[in-house]
Amino acid sequence: MSTPERDRALAARPRDGWRRAAPLGNVVEDFRHSPEFAAMRRFTRVNTALKAALPDGAHGKVKAIAMRAGTLTLEVADGVLLAELRTTCTRRILDALAAGGTGATRLIWRVARRT
Repeated sequence: MSTPERDRALAARPRDGWRRAAPLGNVVEDFRHSPEFAAMRRFTRVNTALKAALPDGAHGKVKAIAMRAGTLTLEVADGVLLAELRTTCTRRILDALAAGGTGATRLIWRVARRT
């Protein structure tokens, strides 16, 4: 993770010559306390909650794409499944997401592009 202090320390080092390596434990610890790591943990909770809330036939056909500001974007394999999930499972998915502690309060549905 880049911080202004780290950037200044790197700029103050001589370009030629021996440089000290950053301690890996400090780098990992800084990452574990970062907002990016917290977002990654929430996203793993999203997948667990989706697995519990979706019907058996929908597993593997629904993919969580992005989560921003409490809005989760879900990509569905086809339009028929999208219509079925949107009408019958939206409340169950939102309840599972809330119980899982994901922070998602709104869903955006979209149909996957065919390649």
